[in-house]
Amino acid sequence: MKKITLLAGLLFTAIGFSQSSAEGSATVNAEIVEPISITSSGTLDFGEIAQDASAGDVTLTATNSVSYTNSNMEVAGTTTTVPTFSVSVPSGLTYAVSIPDVTLTSGTNNMTLTDFTTSLPASTGASASSFTVGGTLKVGATQATGSYTGDVKVTVSYE
Repeated sequence: MKKITLLAGLLFTAIGFSQSSAEGSATVNAEIVEPISITSSGTLDFGEIAQDASAGDVTLTATNSVSYTNSNMEVAGTTTTVPTFSVSVPSGLTYAVSIPDVTLTSGTNNMTLTDFTTSLPASTGASASSFTVGGTLKVGATQATGSYTGDVKVTVSYE
């Protein structure tokens, strides 16, 4: 009987030790930074473009250099400009830039502005406080004459 009591006691003791637990902890940190913001000045202005029987692209780079895939559309001496976007971001943080295509309209007529470029080295990992924007205007064959307008929407977001 003593052996049974001893075995039962050892069994309950072993069960008691196997139910022990341990705890660990880690420090939690968080830093709230100011919201990223962007402002703009200037205009993305392709200047005057001559109507032609053939379609073509007019590319205005972020450094304000213009080129034409259809040289018949070029108007000598036209003035072009590019806008500057200023970004407020805390030191040490980077951002990405995205720019969707734009439809320019003149009454019921339209053209598309695509293939945007910036003066930044890349569209991600940016930390510069400002940059300029250019793009490519798709001009149709015998594009209707008129003044075309639209809005370039530049979005910057923390990475």
